[in-house]
Amino acid sequence: MVAFFDILGQRDKMHRITLPPVGDETSNDDKFKQDILKLYSNVKTFRIFFADAIDSFTKSGIENDQIPEQAKSFFEKLREHPIAYRNFADSVIVHIRLKGDEMKYAGRAIYGVLCAAAVTFNSCMAKGIPVRGGIDLGFAMNIGPDEIYGPALASAYHLECKVAAYPRIVVGKTLVSYLKELSESRLETDVENVNRQIANNSLALLTTDDDGNMIVDHLGDYIRNNLQKIPDIADVVSKAYRFASSEHEKYRIARNEAESIGNVEVLKRCALLTDRYEWLTKYFKKHLPSWGIK
Repeated sequence: MVAFFDILGQRDKMHRITLPPVGDETSNDDKFKQDILKLYSNVKTFRIFFADAIDSFTKSGIENDQIPEQAKSFFEKLREHPIAYRNFADSVIVHIRLKGDEMKYAGRAIYGVLCAAAVTFNSCMAKGIPVRGGIDLGFAMNIGPDEIYGPALASAYHLECKVAAYPRIVVGKTLVSYLKELSESRLETDVENVNRQIANNSLALLTTDDDGNMIVDHLGDYIRNNLQKIPDIADVVSKAYRFASSEHEKYRIARNEAESIGNVEVLKRCALLTDRYEWLTKYFKKHLPSWGIK
């Protein structure tokens, strides 16, 4: 399984930063450094949120004294199944190996990535950091430490870059099919029973968006009832919604201004972004009442 996440808007902000000055213009040089560090802070924040979410998930679960002795070995292997990820520029690439006998231990790790994606999305949006992602399952090869290459990576990148379109996390058909197959498996062993429940929990984290694509339902019933019970979560969701609304309004105004002066290129771009953030705000408005937000 491969997940590809990207922080949106970084390139545009980078283009607005001037090149570092030549010579002894120390003040300009310091300003350039501060601009770069401020921009990088978004990347750092995303990485910290995601790493913390994965770490929290890895440590969670049934305590050892609650697990029957005969099942402890299996539960430990579920917990220990590796979730590898590497950072590249504004992106984070996550992958989980499912090969041979490892497949029966990978379900919890997949569930963990979906949980981390949902929690991180909400936290980043509340900080004004829009994130887009694609997650799918397929073939790939390890070509270096924590690095993979192959069709699974290409599929995850395609979902993020071409399908997601606006801040959301799209899940590929192959991964959805895999989870559905696990959820419908016959309950013949304890392993199958556990994996079936994990698959059902993973599917509960997904929903079909208005365009027919499956997405991580970061404000859905499952995450609200099971994953984000922190005291200030309503404030986090409110801030995320306000950011999405402000982006929609910003691009709407820019679109109208571009139309009034006849700037076709800017008009086209702002119209596209206006539509995309309108879709996102609609998703928020649909779920806000369930979070006790008016």
